[in-house]
Amino acid sequence: MSDALVFLRERQESGGYNRLHGLRVLTVREGYAEVCLPAGESILNPLGSVHGGAIYTLCDVAAGTAAASHGRVGVTLSANVNYLRPGLAGEALTASTREIKAGRQTAVYEVEVRQQERILATAVFTMYYVDYPMEKLK
Repeated sequence: MSDALVFLRERQESGGYNRLHGLRVLTVREGYAEVCLPAGESILNPLGSVHGGAIYTLCDVAAGTAAASHGRVGVTLSANVNYLRPGLAGEALTASTREIKAGRQTAVYEVEVRQQERILATAVFTMYYVDYPMEKLK
């Protein structure tokens, strides 16, 4: 893995919201990311299943990491998440991306969220590349 991708993984895992909830970047390569979220008490809704906002966050981090794998900072421009079944407490969730487009100003990613073999959600994220080089994040 290149130094830039190692830096991206460390950056995603070390700060703020991502660190608070234990998000981990399992895999990152150009145009692809796989991110894991533990399903602990802090992300459960009142019904005892994984909160939809936690699933959205996992998708957002996965898409943002995949977009940034091209060496540019991207922010979410739009997103659509389809919640298919509830997430269970105690089992980690994993989001993986598929790059649809990586253009000059935008990138589009499909994201799939699983708990082991169960697909919990699918999403499409459009990322907008801002004029902010990755090197400034260091």
